[in-house]
Amino acid sequence: MDVLSLTNEFEAESFGGAGTAVSGMVHMLDRSGVRQTIIVPRSDLAEPRWDLRGSQIKVLGLPRNGHYIGNLGMIKAETVVREFPELNQGWDLIHCHAINFTSLAYTLSGGKTPILYSVYSFLRQELGDSAEPELQAQFKVQEDLLLRCRQLHLISQSERNYLLENFPQYLSKTEVLPLGISWPSERWEPKNTNEFLYVGRLLAYKGIEDLILAVHLVRQNGRQVRLNIIGKAPDYTYESHLRRLVDARKLGSLVKFQGWLPSSSEVWGWMSRAAGLVVPSRREAFGLVALEGMAIGVPVITSRAGGLAELVSDSCALIFEPGNSKQLANTLRKAIDNPAILRRLAAKGQEKATSLEWGRLALKYRMLLEQTKK
Repeated sequence: MDVLSLTNEFEAESFGGAGTAVSGMVHMLDRSGVRQTIIVPRSDLAEPRWDLRGSQIKVLGLPRNGHYIGNLGMIKAETVVREFPELNQGWDLIHCHAINFTSLAYTLSGGKTPILYSVYSFLRQELGDSAEPELQAQFKVQEDLLLRCRQLHLISQSERNYLLENFPQYLSKTEVLPLGISWPSERWEPKNTNEFLYVGRLLAYKGIEDLILAVHLVRQNGRQVRLNIIGKAPDYTYESHLRRLVDARKLGSLVKFQGWLPSSSEVWGWMSRAAGLVVPSRREAFGLVALEGMAIGVPVITSRAGGLAELVSDSCALIFEPGNSKQLANTLRKAIDNPAILRRLAAKGQEKATSLEWGRLALKYRMLLEQTKK
């Protein structure tokens, strides 16, 4: 099977959970014998470049500049097709991972080659149906892709519920498959019993404000607690807001912003040293960060928002209601006061993560590709 994969993130060019997921999925399919060509924008390139990966992976890196990327961040289909005519070969399947490739996917499909669209989040839901014209335009691009793709891949039942409520006409072409984990080499060895970690983008719906307020409440209750925050915001405005919140609660010595780390191994190193990984999201399509923490063996403290409720349970994590900073504070106090409970939950979480190692999902994903092709 010859598959063309179109993604905004792959391997080193990865900014969040979607990039980690795409990389793991591509290499898993490569081990399953699927021939893949990947097209990905690259921040480190001044000229386009072909590379080889794995057994049968060809990667076309495109510079992130105005020559290849146009309005709304969309890849310029005419430019890419003109400069790389070899892309016009007869693909068995076009796998679209990001909406900025829609025009290229439609052009290369020609209405004949089936398009599989993996939806990592519904933008209108994730961004709160913002009235900003540019975002509305992106919402419409995604919804057109929902219509025109042959098959939809969703990553949780929570996302399927959103589809059912808003686009029930597409359920018949929808498959729900969870994301997987490339097993990390790091193992949990906490350095302090009261030093917790947040990893992820700095966005309002990620619940970071709730976490900062919870740390403040824990401190008021007389417990010693520290928090490291790894990640960045799309712009500095929201991060500045978070920093002001930390200063207003006089938490500057306890809450540290560590910025964005470029490699998974660095992030996993922080996870392995933390007393617990906190995932305070108010909305979440899946929760890959929580899965990564479970694989390393770090105790996970998480809300039950969206796909997180399917990934974790009371048997393998400490759970609180999304948006409830007081309940989160009580959960953090429980974690600090009961290290034995944390160790037990961490072991159960690692067992759960084992079932989602990419190799164990390979057959299901291969069947998804075959189903789309037919």
